[in-house]
Amino acid sequence: MDHQLPKPLIISISLIQGILLTLLYQSVEHKVWPGTEPLWLVSLAAFTISFPLLILLSVTKENGFETIKYLLPFTFLLSILGAYVGYQQEPAALINNSSVVVIFCFTSLVAAFKVLMYVQQYLSDQKISYSSLFKLSWRNFIIFGECWLFVLIFWGILHLGAGLFSVLEIEFFKELLDKEWFIIPVLNLAFGFAIIVFRNIIYTVDNISTILQTLIKFLLPALTVVSLGFLATLPFTGLDTLWKTGTGSLLVMWLQALTLFFVNAVYQDASHERPYHHILHRLIFIGVALLPIYSVISAYGLWLRIDQYGLTVDRCWAILVCFLLSCFSFGYLLGIVKKRDSWLETLSKVNISMGVVVLVFMLLVNSPLLNFQAISASSQLARLHDGKVSYQAFDYAYFDYSLGRQGYLTLQTLKEELKDIAPDKIAIIDRMYVNRKGLEKEEKSIDKFRQLIHFWPSESDFPDDLINSVYKNTTQYDWSTYNGKAYYFIAKDLNDDGELNYVVIEENNYSTSAQIWLLKGNTWTQNYMQVDNPNNNKFIEDLILNNQIEVIQPTWKTLKIGDLTFKPQVD
Repeated sequence: MDHQLPKPLIISISLIQGILLTLLYQSVEHKVWPGTEPLWLVSLAAFTISFPLLILLSVTKENGFETIKYLLPFTFLLSILGAYVGYQQEPAALINNSSVVVIFCFTSLVAAFKVLMYVQQYLSDQKISYSSLFKLSWRNFIIFGECWLFVLIFWGILHLGAGLFSVLEIEFFKELLDKEWFIIPVLNLAFGFAIIVFRNIIYTVDNISTILQTLIKFLLPALTVVSLGFLATLPFTGLDTLWKTGTGSLLVMWLQALTLFFVNAVYQDASHERPYHHILHRLIFIGVALLPIYSVISAYGLWLRIDQYGLTVDRCWAILVCFLLSCFSFGYLLGIVKKRDSWLETLSKVNISMGVVVLVFMLLVNSPLLNFQAISASSQLARLHDGKVSYQAFDYAYFDYSLGRQGYLTLQTLKEELKDIAPDKIAIIDRMYVNRKGLEKEEKSIDKFRQLIHFWPSESDFPDDLINSVYKNTTQYDWSTYNGKAYYFIAKDLNDDGELNYVVIEENNYSTSAQIWLLKGNTWTQNYMQVDNPNNNKFIEDLILNNQIEVIQPTWKTLKIGDLTFKPQVD
């Protein structure tokens, strides 16, 4: 039984956390501070989630003050990093950089579990060893996972009950579950109750850990055979076959990471124990000794990609993962070279020190010191200035959907260069950074819509009721927006009847569409036009201004037999 905090205190912490999270959520919903400022929102959310969670997982009656003394500075650090991550969401109306928040959540979780196990080990007054750290990390992870499973099941039961009452036409419970002021605190209380339950049955948690390690024990030899078989085959197939997949380095690193994890789960640092027959043990020994080869293959593959296409966020992450796996692999190899069969004595030292290294990097990637988005933006811009890619072929869209604030700032600076070199790209950049979260009804107006329209040959050729009809069609839904688009109104006789036909072309950075508008009675109706854009032109304004507009007669005419028509579909 764990000497944990008194149950009322655990419930109180969970309830207070639930109330604070509810307030943060409502600030976003009602668009008030801190929900309107990502810097404060992410920072406060990071502290509100991490500090109570770590307290619930670790504090006991005996070490309460000491645990808080070490965990509080760490959660303050997470909060500061959260503020920087939130700052990367600015300007919030123009960019969508949610990926860095997801990364921050994942890396903070890894860092929190690392810090938690080191603090627990330090406060236990026992000599630090990898086996004890491994046991603590598995125990914390399993308790955390079990608590979330309990919360999910509890949430499902609540919805099941609400659904049953709804069948009886009692909607109160269904409506209650839609209220964040109810569901968030209740689920937090459920999590706190689960903490009490599972920390009181640590022996069960340890049994689950033992079962998982036993399964891994049987899987490690199979994984080692696959690893050695792959290496044995590689000289006959060559690396080119591996690179053709486009994911060669990723697959190699996955195999390396799984092998390292399985080896650590099975052996830990008990060098006197041999969990396998000496033949299997020797096979795994060889497999571990050859792991650095995977690091070399991965590094070479990444170097080829980076040399050809420059750095991206994904490649920066791949470099970091490759570096960390290489440190583990070469550390184990060094132990094998020095101590041969007693290399497991080195395993503990390598893992303890590398645990700290992993912790540091999990924090650094959320700081300006290792901002992968900024690094990628600089790399891609350097390739442009070095002439490795032309201004026309440059991937401007990548800066928008992958580089967040750093991409936005870089492209705003680049616009000055594009004025004389590629002015059409300025319009494409401007379309990227508009308020894409939809406009309130009071913000939409026909006058603003007219500012986005290019008329040909002149505005006087288009009746006002047509423009109004197009505007109403464009803004008919609450989520509809004309931001980030250009509209071209073309007046041209397309059927040789002596009357002008009206074509409306809608252009954005991703597609170009067109409709022909016809007047039927007193109503304007739109009809779809097929668009063929072989060069993927995203800026046709210059073509229109240069009057490059003509009507082409069809090469193939339509065959009519009675009331039947036959239109050839010939490229």
